Amino acid sequence: MNRRRFLAVFSLTICLFSAAVAQDFSKLSRPEDAGFSSERLARITPFFQSEVDKGAIPGVVVVVARNGKTVYRQAIGYQDRENKTPMKADSMFRIFSMTKPIASVAVIMLVEEGKIDVMAPVAQYLPEFKDVKVGLIRTESGSDKPTLELVPPVRPMTVQDLLRHTSGLVYGPFGNTLIHQEYNKANLFDNGQTLTEFVTKISKLPLAHQPGSTWEYGMSVDVLGRIVEVVSGMPFDRFLEERITKPLGMRDTNFYMTPSQIARLAEPQIDTATGKRPMFGEGKDLTKEKVRWFSGGGGSRLRSTIRASARC
Repeated sequence: MNRRRFLAVFSLTICLFSAAVAQDFSKLSRPEDAGFSSERLARITPFFQSEVDKGAIPGVVVVVARNGKTVYRQAIGYQDRENKTPMKADSMFRIFSMTKPIASVAVIMLVEEGKIDVMAPVAQYLPEFKDVKVGLIRTESGSDKPTLELVPPVRPMTVQDLLRHTSGLVYGPFGNTLIHQEYNKANLFDNGQTLTEFVTKISKLPLAHQPGSTWEYGMSVDVLGRIVEVVSGMPFDRFLEERITKPLGMRDTNFYMTPSQIARLAEPQIDTATGKRPMFGEGKDLTKEKVRWFSGGGGSRLRSTIRASARC
C-alpha cells in the first residue's frame, strides 16, 4: 500500500473508529482526563497539514475520543481542493468498505431475532445459489494456457461464510486469474442494477475457493444485503435507515443525499498521473430518485460524517 493510500485509510480509520465511543461530539474534554497527552495530540494537526500542503491528500476530519470524552477534533485541508472549499466538521465522506460492518450488523440483528441462521446454506435464502460451482484453474502438461474447470462445492456456502469472507466470492479487480476475469466481465459494479439483479449475476459465476476453505476479500457482504431484503421483507436501504442509522441519530449516513448534503460531500483531488479526479462511477445517482444498487460491501455508495459515527 503506498503512502497516499495508507494516509487515506488511516484517516478514515481514525474518523470512524476513534469517534465511535464519543457521546458528545461538540464538547471537548481535557485530554489528560481521558488518559491522553495534550502535547502528543498537538502533533496531529501539523502532521496532516503538512500532507495537505505537499498535495498527498486533500484533507481530513480527525476525532480522537475515549470513554465518551472527545479530546481532539479538527478539520484540516480541503473538502474540495480544486474549488478551494475548506474541510468542515460536518463534511460528508464516501465510507467505502466501512459499509460492511453496518451491513453485517443488519444481518446479526436478524440472527438475534431468529430470522437468519448463520450456519444455513445461502441457497436457503437465495435459491439462485443452489447450483453454484467452484472453479479450478488447471494447466495441462506442455501447455502454458490455463483452463477453468467447474466442480461442485464440497459443502454449501453458508451465511457465516459470507460474514467472514470464506464464501469463495471474490473481487474481480483484486486478481488476474481466470476466475477474477469472469467477475470483471460480469459488470458486478453496475450502478443501474438492483440487488436482485446483482445476485442473479454473481450466482452464475464460479467460486474461487471451496466454501469455508480460504479467506479472500470479496463481494460476500453485497450478497448479505440481498439476504437482509429477502428475510426482512423491506429494501436494504430502508432496513438500514429504520433499524440502524435512524435509531442511532446517524442522519447523515445513507445511500443517497439531499441537495444540501451533496454540497458537503468531500471530493478527491486531481490525480497528477491522469490530470483528472478519480471517478467512483456515480454519475448523478446521488439522490434518492437515482440510486438503485444498495451495495452492502462498499463501493462509493454509503456516505457518512464524523458526527454520524460519533453517535455510534
